[in-house]
Amino acid sequence: MSAGIELVASCAMAGCCAFASSFVACASRRPSKAVPQARTDPVGELLVRLRRIAVVRRVEERAARARGRAECLRQMPVMLDVVTLGLSAGLSFDSALELYCQRYTNVLSRALGTAMLTWRLGTASREEALEAMARRMGVSALERFAGVVTQALAFGSPLASTLEQQAQAIREEQRAQMEEEIEQVPVRMLILRWKRLI
Repeated sequence: MSAGIELVASCAMAGCCAFASSFVACASRRPSKAVPQARTDPVGELLVRLRRIAVVRRVEERAARARGRAECLRQMPVMLDVVTLGLSAGLSFDSALELYCQRYTNVLSRALGTAMLTWRLGTASREEALEAMARRMGVSALERFAGVVTQALAFGSPLASTLEQQAQAIREEQRAQMEEEIEQVPVRMLILRWKRLI
């Protein structure tokens, strides 16, 4: 009799296990009519995942700052010319700088516009705002510009001729850099040709 009870108990246990396993299998099975998922770009997904990595993000930020510095340096002579012409026409420094910021939309004009707004609101002096903007941009020519403007406005010296000389110096520096890059082109072409031969 005890053997019969053991048999019934083992059959019941086997039935419970079979029911539980089929329940789990059905619950984990997806419905047959799956919602079609939008196709995604695997390269785009990879780039998004790479940008989440801190090292990659830092490299991208460094590259963006370098591009901003290069663009700022390219725009410096134009800005100096506009401010010099404004000063020669009788405008104040603030009005001449505002004229540049209104006419041009680039990295330099936005940075100068923000600095000008800072000293007009009174949160910082003109000197502090220009120096902070120059440090943030990381362009040595812009730091020299901030120093020249601060000294000229503090001592009442003529600013237009100083800015004109600074614009000329920046243009000569840019020309020297361009000539250096042009001189390196044949060497790069020879290196590429040599690599192809190997």
